[in-house]
Amino acid sequence: MTLEQRVEPLEFKVGFPEENGVRISFGENLRMSSTQRIGSNVSVKIGKENVATIHYSEDLAPDFTLEGYNQRAKEYAQNVVVKIIEAARIQTAKYFEGVVNVT
Repeated sequence: MTLEQRVEPLEFKVGFPEENGVRISFGENLRMSSTQRIGSNVSVKIGKENVATIHYSEDLAPDFTLEGYNQRAKEYAQNVVVKIIEAARIQTAKYFEGVVNVT
């Protein structure tokens, strides 16, 4: 059995978006505007096990589509996981290079 056959792929499941507050902005002459925000959790799974939950939110735009939202939320969660894996790889490399002493 190869390594690729033993490693299960990550699965990203985007929850249904819900209201997530309001963003208030100030423009010229202190003109105030508000924008509705929506968000949901993205579950990261390996097999049947949920290994992480990442929250995603964005401004609700007039051209909103659920398909587009799901794609952006999944991409955001994938980028977060990549950063976590890269940070773990760097810390592991430092440990094994003797940069970090655990004594």
